[in-house]
Amino acid sequence: MGKKMAGVILGVTLSVLTSGGLQVWAMPEMTFSDIKPTDWHAGYVMTLSSMDVVRGYSDSTFKPNEIISKAEFIVLAVKARHDDIMPASGEHWAMNYMRKAEALGAIGPGEAAVMKMNASITREEAARILVGTAGEEGLEQPADPLTVFSDMEDVKEANRPYVHQAVAQGWLSGYPGGEFRPANEVTRAEASVMLTKSLGDGAMSRVEEMKAAAARYMETQEAEAEKLRESILETALELQGIPYRRGGSTPAGFDCSGFVTYVLEQHGISLPRSSAAMYRATERISMDELEPGDLVFFQGYQSGPSHVGIYVGNNEFIHAPSSGRTVSFDQVDDPSYWGPRQYGAARIL
Repeated sequence: MGKKMAGVILGVTLSVLTSGGLQVWAMPEMTFSDIKPTDWHAGYVMTLSSMDVVRGYSDSTFKPNEIISKAEFIVLAVKARHDDIMPASGEHWAMNYMRKAEALGAIGPGEAAVMKMNASITREEAARILVGTAGEEGLEQPADPLTVFSDMEDVKEANRPYVHQAVAQGWLSGYPGGEFRPANEVTRAEASVMLTKSLGDGAMSRVEEMKAAAARYMETQEAEAEKLRESILETALELQGIPYRRGGSTPAGFDCSGFVTYVLEQHGISLPRSSAAMYRATERISMDELEPGDLVFFQGYQSGPSHVGIYVGNNEFIHAPSSGRTVSFDQVDDPSYWGPRQYGAARIL
């Protein structure tokens, strides 16, 4: 299935156990256009979004792979547990959260005044912030010595107790090679995972519920896409025998792109009229990934994709070929013509 339905749209109520007791957070219907239900971080991001801890950008994106700054991470960590703090005015907007972090011991006394707010936060710094803002209450004290990673010497001595605690709580973990990589920068997706895990069983239960809901959503979308593919192919097959007509886009006669756009429009899908514009507007796939209902493009009388058809399976596609011919089938890899002219393929569902 394609990426057209990639946005996560959920309306949820979240119960989270915090140091102040059980809190219920309601979330209105919300979309991040760059997060898919199957993304590894989706449940965590949406859980924090439902608490109004994380927010997207004005263009409806979340930018999960963007590096998060020290100020942003501290604000999120404080905000997740202390929702009564307001942004500062007349100074850096995050200063009130910085002062709270100082009061909690998450950063050192006076550190906020000299901190480079927009600098990226590292994994070891994130561990300190998470443990500091969580406080001692409710944390299990690790019984074993500090978890040994092969690069443990790279963790600053002052940060080692925090890394120890964060790893013991399951908020952070090492890499498959046995490294902690303390200096690695943290992305917005990674920060969301760390923060959600630090909020305990209530938040993690909600993450699992969201994952289950996403799986059901994907199953439904797959089934609907399969039905739509079948309907598109039925429409295309019904048009066999209609003559080629240059510039044609009705059953009176079709050119190649006119045929494709007409078929898709019968099912509520709009694409640009020309083959080249159609190619640019669709999700590219390899020829090996072709499924019935995908589009196949060929280079004909000019450079670039100048011919298009609909793949029907068994290495065949249906199209409006050329003057003097009718809507019919051809082999995608026909060595006498279409094979050498293959340009690419695209998915629309």
